[in-house]
Amino acid sequence: MESITKSYAQYRAELVVFFARRTREPGSGEDLVQLVYERLIRYRPRAPIKDPAGYLFQTARRVLISANRRARQDQGRYVHCDAAGLDTHAQGLSRLWVQEDGGQELAHEEFERVLGQLPGNCRTALLRQRRDGWSYQQIAQELGVSVNTVKDYIVKALEHFKNHFSMNSAGPSADEDRS
Repeated sequence: MESITKSYAQYRAELVVFFARRTREPGSGEDLVQLVYERLIRYRPRAPIKDPAGYLFQTARRVLISANRRARQDQGRYVHCDAAGLDTHAQGLSRLWVQEDGGQELAHEEFERVLGQLPGNCRTALLRQRRDGWSYQQIAQELGVSVNTVKDYIVKALEHFKNHFSMNSAGPSADEDRS
């Protein structure tokens, strides 16, 4: 490990130049040198190193490959443009945005329909807890049942919603396809 530290100190400036010439991100040389040193500390070799400088630059090449791969991936994610181009690009994107009002109304109607399928006590317990913020005790007093029964009502109601909406999002089942 000592030979690696010495080689690192000795070749640090050379590593900065190495990265400056080969990286896709100018100015990241210092950061990449730090990554090399981090890897040297984290992944210590099992056997003694015969050529510490070679080992150091081999690690540097691997760090460079990873950094360039990351830079290529990032390049595909971002749009590069100046301030004036940014406004133009933003205006173009806003024209692509379509406000969909019907979906929310349909979702509300579906929610009301599924809520209406619940037994009265389950529906009341669920609405009092989720919409009105009542405690289990308050709901139990209103319905004239125990707190555990209120919890059972709420679990039953939530299961009903879960089953209904998970079936709708999964599409038709195999049984429905045969009929």
